[in-house]
Amino acid sequence: MKRLCAVLAFAGLLLASAPDMNAQKFEPAEVQISKNKVEIDGKSYYVHQVTARQTLYSICKTYGADLEKVREINAGYLSGGLKTGSMLLIPVTEKAEKAEKAQTTVRQEKSEKPEKAAIEQKSQAQTVKEEASPAVRKAEATGEDSDEGQAKYIRHRVKWYDSLLMLSLKYKVSQEDIIAFNNMDSRTLVVGQIIKIPLGDVPPEELDDNTIIDAGEDDEEYAANTDTGIPSLTISDEVLQEEEEEIEAVPAIVPFSGTAKMALMLPFSSGSSSPSANFLDFYAGVLMALEDLRKDGTNISLKVIDMADYASAEQMMAVTPADLDFVIGNFSQQSIEPAAQWCDKHHIPLISPLDQKVESSVYDHRYLVNAPLSSSTQAMRLAESMEYNPRRDNVVLVCENTDQAGQFCIDVMASLDSLNIPFTTVRAGVGRSAESIRPALVQGKRNLIVITTEKESLASDAVRNISSLVRGGNYEIETYASHRIRRFEAIDSDALKNCNARFAMGYYVDYNDDQVQDFVRRYRALYNSDPGNFSFQGYDITLYFGSALKRYGSDMINGIAHYPSQGLQLNFKFDRRNENGGMFNEATKNLAY
Repeated sequence: MKRLCAVLAFAGLLLASAPDMNAQKFEPAEVQISKNKVEIDGKSYYVHQVTARQTLYSICKTYGADLEKVREINAGYLSGGLKTGSMLLIPVTEKAEKAEKAQTTVRQEKSEKPEKAAIEQKSQAQTVKEEASPAVRKAEATGEDSDEGQAKYIRHRVKWYDSLLMLSLKYKVSQEDIIAFNNMDSRTLVVGQIIKIPLGDVPPEELDDNTIIDAGEDDEEYAANTDTGIPSLTISDEVLQEEEEEIEAVPAIVPFSGTAKMALMLPFSSGSSSPSANFLDFYAGVLMALEDLRKDGTNISLKVIDMADYASAEQMMAVTPADLDFVIGNFSQQSIEPAAQWCDKHHIPLISPLDQKVESSVYDHRYLVNAPLSSSTQAMRLAESMEYNPRRDNVVLVCENTDQAGQFCIDVMASLDSLNIPFTTVRAGVGRSAESIRPALVQGKRNLIVITTEKESLASDAVRNISSLVRGGNYEIETYASHRIRRFEAIDSDALKNCNARFAMGYYVDYNDDQVQDFVRRYRALYNSDPGNFSFQGYDITLYFGSALKRYGSDMINGIAHYPSQGLQLNFKFDRRNENGGMFNEATKNLAY
């Protein structure tokens, strides 16, 4: 988030600082060759930690690595775009090793007090134990430590995201030392397992709530559940120091039994003279999804809660049963905190179905799932959909002719920058001819024009100007824009078709699709009316999470990361953006005219 804020602030300054300039380009941050290397399946890799304003292109260029190869190796980390703090594996190349030596020499020359620590040569060992440092072998053999009263090792309780590589980097101890110290026969870690870490140069402030500092008592035994592969274990909520802390039981995964319990929390206002028509439509879609799930072998017991009947979210959650499999609840950003805390406590997924702004709360709650896409996510997917090729493409941003950029403009700039896509900006204004855009275009290249304004007058004028350039036949043009301009009365579908318009949308219903037509027919037969956006939303979300529950059982909160799906109105592709946060939907509905 800090990186994104920095990018947004930079974009705002960029727009404000040079109102008379037509072309402005971003510069990525400097990349330093990592000192950390790892060997996997006989191949050597650098372990590079991404810092603010670095781009994948600049990283690969510095390391002399092939861009597509790095994308392939790190596909899991790059699925949601390059993120600050991510660890990337970069193949070791001759160019990178030379650059590493050069950067090391420069750092040593600049340092007033260069390090004088001797480099200990390791012998060619036949076993992993023989590669362990003498200090590790001594501590393992004697159980003693030279500092009286201090812990001779740190115990680390393994979480789902841990690996030997991550522990090695965190505690500044080699993977071989960790393996030898724990008599490990495999490099695989098990959730809940206690790993002893030989004491290294790790300052206390770098230890987190997953670390136990002790004097080497006998380890607890953790019995694995043979049916699921997930251990039955207990974990401490905070670092154990002098006092014994309260421990919380982590439930083993329970396979789906064929029946489920779901709560639907919506502000129906059913007791008023004018109940909410939108949420009643959502409820109608939910009921149709439950019927389809039942036909597929999933029976769901539904508890419907009218949020309007309660004075606060705290009051409502206090009477909510804690044996639910998942909750769909339309809380606002201001009211979701008590519900999110309740679901975290009881390990019950809470799906937020409509409010984009809830996204900010997902970073703090592991069982919170945000189904709608934020504007920044849509901007990123729009930029990715360009499939930019530097040899083939020229990117042009049509911006408002003011010093104040709109949010969509800032989101687009930040997305292009994170993908290392250079662009030229053109100032737009009502009545300005296509000649204001023409100088930024390049013949013989694919010109990707992004209309960044969401003001109807400016957007419609830009569409008209771009259409005239397309009709001229001198330029190959594709136009990208916010999904909102599709609703402008001054812009019809023919104009968008003339511009070769492209959109990355959070919601879209294709009424030519056979499944959509079948849903419409069924809805009409049941309710004697046509379905609206809320009906499709209720249907898609309930059907998706009911199906995910059948597939993953009580581990649905983690399973959905591996369960992409296309709905009638909404697509699903979930991912975590931080270790302790919940799930974000990263999938758009892409539309091309």
